[in-house]
Amino acid sequence: MSKNLVNIIFFTLIGTISIFVFQMLMTHILPPTSFGIFAKWLTDIGYLGMFFVLGLDTSILYYAKLGEKYEENMGKNFLIYTVVFMMCFTIIFIFKLDVKYYLPLFISIISFSITSVFRSYFHFHEEYFWFNFIGIIKPVLILMVFTFFYFCDFKFEIFEILNLYAVISVCVLIIVAIKYFSVSGIIFNRNVFKNFSYFLFGFKSIINKVLSLSLYASTIYCLSFFGEITDVAYFFIASGISKLAWVLPDSAGNLLYPRFLKIGKDYEEKQIINEMIYYINLIFALNIFGVILFYFIGEYLIALLYESSYAIIFTPIIILLIGNQGMVLFKILGRYLTSKNNWKPMYVALVIGILVNVMLNVILIPKIGLIGASIATSLSFLSCGIYMASLIDVKLFQLINVFNVIKK
Repeated sequence: MSKNLVNIIFFTLIGTISIFVFQMLMTHILPPTSFGIFAKWLTDIGYLGMFFVLGLDTSILYYAKLGEKYEENMGKNFLIYTVVFMMCFTIIFIFKLDVKYYLPLFISIISFSITSVFRSYFHFHEEYFWFNFIGIIKPVLILMVFTFFYFCDFKFEIFEILNLYAVISVCVLIIVAIKYFSVSGIIFNRNVFKNFSYFLFGFKSIINKVLSLSLYASTIYCLSFFGEITDVAYFFIASGISKLAWVLPDSAGNLLYPRFLKIGKDYEEKQIINEMIYYINLIFALNIFGVILFYFIGEYLIALLYESSYAIIFTPIIILLIGNQGMVLFKILGRYLTSKNNWKPMYVALVIGILVNVMLNVILIPKIGLIGASIATSLSFLSCGIYMASLIDVKLFQLINVFNVIKK
């Protein structure tokens, strides 16, 4: 593995473990019913955040590739997010939403949106240390703050937790902004809406991200409607544990994406395709090992880390781990296609996955509850990945050939 990939994996692992430990900590702070509410709130941040980000973090990367000034597009993004910030408060008061729930929600979303754009500067310039370091500030800081209050035996109410989460999000934004302005700046241009294609590219990214999140979020919402709120808590934790395996595809994708963008300029396509196949093979081999390892030690880990009622999540985790390889194919092959501004295959794959997920959830949740939700989600992941693999001029066997890793 390259030095840059090791760097990315290291930081991604820190961030993922921080999120994992934070979720584990919250299961001890909150009862399953309250944690179910918190899990839905976090899902709302991810889901609504896709709309409010407007895909501009992706647009700024793509148009930097085309030679546009990063600082000018940063100014464009900053103005748009200011308008979005004002709209959020307007929505709360016009529709008389629950301020205790939605105010910290929107503050967290806006903070995340602007932070992601600042972070993208370091991604495009392949400054992987700062790109990854900025990515772990929020999960690490959240873990540190909540751990401190936990050991101080501070008793949290659910809405106090939401407010504290929002405050931390703002603090992270300030830290990242200081770093960005130490190396670059913002140029404000009057012609904010002159290049409509800039926003159209972002809109395409929104569709992709919303559909992608819907694979997971649809299960949360189906469980909250057809099942029990405690099932939401259990699935959220099971999914969080299984997503620890996403460290590798996310890391490989972050490494490859800037190279995909520079194919034909700094890199040859055949070279990058071979590198992509190798990383997919490597991750597949490691995923197989992960499923086997968790099968033998998973029950002991759950008993050690979680309250006894969470023992129910062992089987759902196994099921979700099996489906993870589908998301490996989807994530990495998808980035290759989007680097060419080809979004349609992503949309089709995600729509297929969502339809599979929702239909199976509607059928299985009333019958077998949490297990049914896990089966539906796992099969939806696999359907996405298999569809994406069918579109690439590479045989499926080549993408799951673990012997290729040994040869390397």
